[in-house]
Amino acid sequence: MASNVPLAGSARHSRRRLAISGTDTLRRKALEKLTLAIAKAVESASDDTLADIVGSHDLRHALVVAPRDIAPEPPADLEALKAARERTGQFREEMAQRAGGMFDRTHVAEMLGVSPAAIDKQRQRRQILGVSYGTEIRYPAAQFANGKVLHGLKAVLEGFDDMNAWEQLMMLTTPLEGFGSKPETVFETLARRPEPLVLKQLAGLAASWAA
Repeated sequence: MASNVPLAGSARHSRRRLAISGTDTLRRKALEKLTLAIAKAVESASDDTLADIVGSHDLRHALVVAPRDIAPEPPADLEALKAARERTGQFREEMAQRAGGMFDRTHVAEMLGVSPAAIDKQRQRRQILGVSYGTEIRYPAAQFANGKVLHGLKAVLEGFDDMNAWEQLMMLTTPLEGFGSKPETVFETLARRPEPLVLKQLAGLAASWAA
């Protein structure tokens, strides 16, 4: 069953952490963000704070004290940040609805009859699409039909190359003209098991979006 409700349970949280451990892009972006934050903290730090950092034998303590001299963000900046987060949440909710809901990794593994680790590999090989929800990966329900991955999906996902997964989902759930008697999404076109020529056109379209 498709669901947008966050799942609970320490065991599932552990599996989710394993699912994202191989996401090099996420780690790289996190490192970039932390590097900028540390640079800002050091730039704003007083001599006492700098001495505390240098003299610390515990890296965690150094991270805790480093930002203590950074001036609080202006209320206007906090409001802008809150508004941006709300827009992100609304966008993801809309995409989830357009995709027919989201599955967690365990559900997809059971549906396809493979291990959860195999689902990670399929996502990394662009055989299925997974999008990030905080510290976990969710899988749009529309990419599956009758307990299987849509025929031809891999070719389309490969066309997207390194495009952000949420942007891929947006393109895959946007109705297009020219592939059916009425506008339909890429997912809907793939569900009809189109002929090879149409699959080639869809893959080419994905590549043009990623360019």
